[in-house]
Amino acid sequence: MVALENASTRERLLAAAVDVFIDQGFDRARLQDIARGAGLTTGAVYANFRGKAELLFEAIGARAGAEMDTLMSQARGRDARELLGFLGDRLLAPRDQVPLLLDAIAAGRRDPELAGALRQRLDARECVVIELVERAKADGAIDAEIDTAALARFCVMLAMGALVMRTMQIDPPAGDAWHDVVARVLDAIGGTAR
Repeated sequence: MVALENASTRERLLAAAVDVFIDQGFDRARLQDIARGAGLTTGAVYANFRGKAELLFEAIGARAGAEMDTLMSQARGRDARELLGFLGDRLLAPRDQVPLLLDAIAAGRRDPELAGALRQRLDARECVVIELVERAKADGAIDAEIDTAALARFCVMLAMGALVMRTMQIDPPAGDAWHDVVARVLDAIGGTAR
């Protein structure tokens, strides 16, 4: 994110929102605390966002977008199978946005607009996986007979499960055990280029 002294009002609010939501959770967070954390008034919040749910959604998007960009830049130049393995290994990496997404999911049960926005964001992430699977199938790294949409959904569900496990602070598998499991799953669905 941009250094706060050079940040726009919106960027300052998003940065403060992340801190407040992580510290207090979505339900306990107050807009005045977020505004104060950004050095602004609650009027600035309403000038930039419709409310707390939209602010949470945008804060998650800003963090997730930066994380996805970093992951994709680290993965650049890898073949499709290697990239899937890399992303599988990254499921266990600690991330500080975990409570934000789970808070948003819980809040989405009470806020249909937030739930819809979260579904759209999840659909966009699934589309990235679909493109990756299609590339791997074209390269022969994944069996062409495997249903692309089902495999992409499996990957997203695995990522969401990993998110819950990290939030519950459950230790990941020891050593290279997880990497070995990911490699074996990729071997099992491998195509002609194995």
